[in-house]
Amino acid sequence: MTKWNLEAMGQVGLTGKPRATAQSAAQSAARAVARWTGRPEAQILSLIGAGFLAISLLDFLRQVDAVIAAGRTSITAKDDEGKTTTRRRP
Repeated sequence: MTKWNLEAMGQVGLTGKPRATAQSAAQSAARAVARWTGRPEAQILSLIGAGFLAISLLDFLRQVDAVIAAGRTSITAKDDEGKTTTRRRP
């Protein structure tokens, strides 16, 4: 059975250009927590990265839900005179 590299998976959440500040803040926080707990810094970083991934996933799902809700709220159609009418779906 293959072994999963959980540290690398968690640190994926710290990669990317917009996360540059988050990564530097996470590294300094991980250094302090690692000294305090005695755990390796890589494990702390992967936990922080997993938290960022979870937050990103939740934000994405909220956006998808908002798009679906917006699509279900009204129907726009043109009547016989060419006027646009909007009515709510039941």
